[in-house]
Amino acid sequence: MTSRERVLRTITFQYPDRIPTGYFINPPARMKYGEALLELCRQHPNDFYDPGMLTVPERDIAHYRADGSYCKVEVDEWGCEWVYYQEGIMGEVKRAPLDDWAKLKTYRLPEVPARTAVERRAACEAMARVKERFIGWGHAGNLFERMQWLRGVEELFMDIAADEEAVYVLADRIVDEYLLPRIEQCLEDGCDIIGFTDDWGTQTQLLINPRAWRAIFKPRYQKMFDCIHAGGAYAWLHSDGMLLEVVPDLVEIGCDVLNPQLGCLDLQALATMTAGHMAIYGTLDYQRVLPYGSPEEIDAHVREVTAILAQPAGGFMYGAGVQDDAPLENIQAVFEAMDRHRTLWAVI
Repeated sequence: MTSRERVLRTITFQYPDRIPTGYFINPPARMKYGEALLELCRQHPNDFYDPGMLTVPERDIAHYRADGSYCKVEVDEWGCEWVYYQEGIMGEVKRAPLDDWAKLKTYRLPEVPARTAVERRAACEAMARVKERFIGWGHAGNLFERMQWLRGVEELFMDIAADEEAVYVLADRIVDEYLLPRIEQCLEDGCDIIGFTDDWGTQTQLLINPRAWRAIFKPRYQKMFDCIHAGGAYAWLHSDGMLLEVVPDLVEIGCDVLNPQLGCLDLQALATMTAGHMAIYGTLDYQRVLPYGSPEEIDAHVREVTAILAQPAGGFMYGAGVQDDAPLENIQAVFEAMDRHRTLWAVI
């Protein structure tokens, strides 16, 4: 069974031969450990991409200051001013273009670039090559996070609490003017899966009132998921934090794969809510277990996750988020634990 077949069978609960294995190596980890980490990756399978493609990023020497600290400032195509304080790590928006709602009337979202027939054909051919081994992946973007960056985090949260009409207007504009065109482009390329990244939880609860989530975001996610399904693809949502309050809603509106942060969740509750309905690409605990646990504790964590979430029919995939605070021996331990337990789901 190829990696592509394995992942698709897992998502559709059609009895894969084993649990698919995935891992993401962040740039600072690759810069810290270099070739030793890349060689470790090449020794362990990844069902989502070829680890041989990983490289050690070049250092951004130009943005290190005399005291050794890092600082880079840039303005993106949305008009957001970003400040980066660690090389290779996402920064913070320090100037939001919609700091005054009066600006929304004249604000222009960036357009999804039109493509020539040659560019469209090249994109389809590139996707076809990927799909010979792996799933065809497309990234649509963000909704909730994009709104935070455009309006400002505190301001948006207060607007949501006040049920400000401009919140609905902005959400619709992002969906209709940007995200839906991105989805259509991904479908045109032949993507199997189209993903979104919106972190919804704190460590203990949803970032906003679940009633507000259902009023503002649920129907707009459903609109996008419906578009994805109409095009023959699957919808994938990455979301960190404790979001169990809305997992049943995600099942209801057709989210096919949820990528949550397992260390924040009641695993049995997650299994009960999603079993047979929505697949889980589970990010293993990279806050405590991977950086600070022993190899034995890492193995126990992977075994527990497997025992609770994995079923013979499918519906569960490993996801290891490798950060630079994890010792190299712990990175090796999590790879080996996934390799060891990925075939045990039928008997645990």
